Parts: sequence; C-alpha cells; structure tokens
Amino acid sequence: MKKFILRTFVFLCVAALAFLTLVGCVSDSDKDKTETPVEDNRLLRAQGDDFVNEKGEKVFIKAVNAGGLFIQEEWMCATDLVDHLTLCETLESRFGKEKALELIGIYESAFWTENDFDNVRAYGFNCIRLPFAYFNLEDDSGALTRFERLDWFINECDERDIYVILDLHGAYGSQNGSDHSGDTSGAKLFGSEENESRTVELWKTVAARYRDRDIIAGYDLLNEPTGANDLQRWAFYDRLYDAVRSVDDRHVLIIESVWETKNLPDPELFEWENVAYSYHNYCWEGVGNAEKLIEFTDTKVADYVALTYEVPVFVGEFTCFEEEAAWEHTLSEYTENNVNYAVWTYKVYGTDTSWGIYSGAPTEKVDPFTDSYEEIARKWSAQTTENYTPYPMHERLFKAA
Repeated sequence: MKKFILRTFVFLCVAALAFLTLVGCVSDSDKDKTETPVEDNRLLRAQGDDFVNEKGEKVFIKAVNAGGLFIQEEWMCATDLVDHLTLCETLESRFGKEKALELIGIYESAFWTENDFDNVRAYGFNCIRLPFAYFNLEDDSGALTRFERLDWFINECDERDIYVILDLHGAYGSQNGSDHSGDTSGAKLFGSEENESRTVELWKTVAARYRDRDIIAGYDLLNEPTGANDLQRWAFYDRLYDAVRSVDDRHVLIIESVWETKNLPDPELFEWENVAYSYHNYCWEGVGNAEKLIEFTDTKVADYVALTYEVPVFVGEFTCFEEEAAWEHTLSEYTENNVNYAVWTYKVYGTDTSWGIYSGAPTEKVDPFTDSYEEIARKWSAQTTENYTPYPMHERLFKAA
C-alpha cells in the first residue's frame, strides 16, 4: 500500500513537472508570436501650426537638405555640366546605358553613405529633406520602378529615427526650368496635360509605395514651381492633393509658396487637410551684410506669425551665407516662433564655402564630355564626406545647439 502511494506520488510529481515545463515552453513560444510590438508613434500630422506625432507630442523639424545626391548641380557638385539630364544623356551616348548607370551609381554611393546619416544625427538634425526627380525612378521603358536608392535612404533614416521629407525637385517637363530641377530646357510642366498627368501619377505611385512608412515626415509636392502664376499653381496643387489622398490619407502634404505668404491660399478654400506650407528664404541682397539678413529674417517671421489660418510653417531651404550673427539670429527666431526649417545644404563641392555643412574639393571636377570612364569613376568615387571638411561655423551653430 505504501509503495502504491509512493509510486502514485512520484507519478503525480513527474506529471506535474512535465505539465509545467510544457506550459512554460508554450508560454514562451506564444509570447514570441503574440507579444505586442514596440509601439511606433512617429507618424507626423499637422495639428494647428504644429507637427505632432501619434501621441500628440509636438515635433519641431530641424532638417538639412541632401542636395546634389540625386540631382547634380554644376555650382555645388563635382561635375562640369549643363544639367542632370544632359549629364545622363552624355554619359549614355559615350559609354552606353549600362555603363552610364554604373557611373551614376558610383557617384551616388560615394556622395552619401551610412556614415552621412550618423553625421546628420551628430549635428543635431532630426530630419533630412531629400530632393529627387522623376528620372531617378524611371526604368528604360519610362515606368516608375527604380526605387532601390530611395528605399535605401528611407530605411537608413528609419534605423536612426531620422525623419525624411520626400521632395519632388524635378517634375516631368520641369516646374521651373532651372538646373536644380535637372532640366534647363524650359519650364514645361504647367500647361502640358501630358507632363501634369505624369507628375500626378508619379505622386500616386510614390505615395502608394510609402503610405505605411511612418518615418516619412511629409511629401513636398513641388520644389520652387516658378513656371506658373498663383492660380495655376493652386489648381495643380489641388490636383496633386487629390491624387495623393486617393492612396495615402496619412502623411502631411507640404505645399510650397513662390515666394511669400500671400502666394498661398487659406487651405480651407480647397478643403486641404493635414498640410504644411513651405517657404524658401534666400536674401541675395544680404550677401556680406549681416544686418540686411537679420532684417530679412524678421520680416519673414513676422509674416508667418501674422497668418490668419493655422498650418505648420516649414522653411524648406535657406542660408545666411557667411554671416554667423545672422545665422544665430535666424535660428533663434525660427525656433522661438515655431518655424520648422531645413538648411541648404549638407555637402558642397568647393573650398571654404558656408553653403555646405561640409565642403571640399578632393579631386578636379568631372568633365563628362572628355573624361574616360575610369577617370569619371575615380573622381566620383572620391566624393565621400570623409574627403570633405566640416565648415567650422556650422559646427559651432548646430553641434552646440
């Protein structure tokens, strides 16, 4: 009898232990499968004149532009060129399509590496405004399929909690005919149904692809669209707004003025929601004149404060040239008056220039008409930021902020 009781007791203990072990294993497994992921509250929206995240916390955008990465400009890049389209056509005619793409890839891979995202963080920026153009995304058939570089850039920002603003610097036909659109042959976007429709479809494609990427702070619909009057711009902005909203009702749409507050409508006129208004502030008369630059900043900020409707204000591009006192004043005024901003720009080819957070001339410029494939590859490979120099004033201004 005692043996029976003992065997029964041992059996029950073993069974209980096995049960507990099984439960423990199942619990760990279930935990792995069902545990709620870390909450991502980074998605921004416009609330009054603030950007706020999904917790309702205000996020002040302090950004730098990645100018020159996807659209080369002669004055700031390591290439003698007319415009980016002509550059690509020249390379293709000399070396063929495949080799031309290889060279552009060499340039882009050197111009911006993983280290550059870390540099952006080290300077205290929480966002990068990323200029791109339609030709960065088109394949040989004209379809918008080449998203690898854009995907990579967004993913790297995501890993570091750096917001990114997708900025259409070059629309079909060009919205301004300037070199920074990649096409200097004329402003042929507005008034061309083909170019307008293709630009609308571009934004639908981009927005559908990135709808669920919460690290994207917003879509900057058109950079400096000077090739139209206000009414034409507003009508086309409304068309872009409807197109994006048909696939993405989550992200902020950034609408640019040319150039003053009076050149954008009250958003209620078009029933625009979750939008921010953007301005580019360049006071060319202030070159070498800090007092003039400070006066310019004060006038601009007063205009933003006087707006009779509420939208977040975003200065998407600006500089104060070499004038440190003007820089200090402008950054202070922007911060104190809730004017979100993006400095133009991160890196500039040239020595001792305040246009770039980094500047330098590690090689002579590429001549796409005469340099060999090997020479172009060598020169463009050298355009990593390690071969550039931090501009001392910007180190003082931003790393200390």
